Amino acid sequence: MIWLLILALQTTPAKNPHGDAYTIGTGLPCAYCHSQTPHADDMYRAAGRMAKMVAGLNAGPLQRMKIDCFSCHRAGGPKHNALHPISIDRREIEKLMGTWSGPTMTPEPVRRSMTRYVLSLGVQCSYCHVAGNWKADDKPAMKTSREMAVMMDMFPKYFEFATASAFTCFTCHQGAVKVPR
Repeated sequence: MIWLLILALQTTPAKNPHGDAYTIGTGLPCAYCHSQTPHADDMYRAAGRMAKMVAGLNAGPLQRMKIDCFSCHRAGGPKHNALHPISIDRREIEKLMGTWSGPTMTPEPVRRSMTRYVLSLGVQCSYCHVAGNWKADDKPAMKTSREMAVMMDMFPKYFEFATASAFTCFTCHQGAVKVPR
């Protein structure tokens, strides 16, 4: 009888102290951050910064929405082999800018930003804007986009490379209005 208990204890997997948030969210095994290698040490530190970022964003600008690891990492993508979220296709930005339907006198940097929103959220301009009054805050999506712009300014608090546009709307949205959680 005792040998059954011993066998059961030996084969019972260890409890994941993170509630599987990291492993499910990134699609990576625990050993990716918890092994005796310099790479694992780097990943462990990065995961710590990410955890602080998620907590800070969820307590601040994302308080009513909440995110977790899966929100951006999507379990490592369709093949569960990508640590980093997929990035926006810059060729698609250029192609879509060629079909600009907004005001003709809009400066190029604004057109580029708006095109990124269209691709990042998978929407058309009318999703946020009122035709003829492009700056109006009449639509909830416009108000949310302004909140998200404030949030984007917070990333450098957590990552020194964030100023190099490592994070964009596409990082989390990946072509959809709703971010999976």
